[in-house]
Amino acid sequence: MANARKKKGGRTTPRAKAEGREPAAERPVQPGKRPSNPAFLVLLALVWIACGVYAIAALSASWKLIPGIFFIGVGILFLRGAAMTVIRRADR
Repeated sequence: MANARKKKGGRTTPRAKAEGREPAAERPVQPGKRPSNPAFLVLLALVWIACGVYAIAALSASWKLIPGIFFIGVGILFLRGAAMTVIRRADR
């Protein structure tokens, strides 16, 4: 019964106005599109890796490898982000 009440067809999104659109060069820049500072990303990576080494060395539980590997993995992801930021800036 509920499917019978649904409208069949029709447009769900409004049509774009061709004359109202600004060219890409004149549009304002969206916030959050700048790449992060690579030095900050490297600092975060080193902190995460240091936490991972500390977790492996200082924790006494038998499962200490799990948080240690996780922390080091997050640090490696931050290092990858820093490397990609440097590569993107070099391309400009």
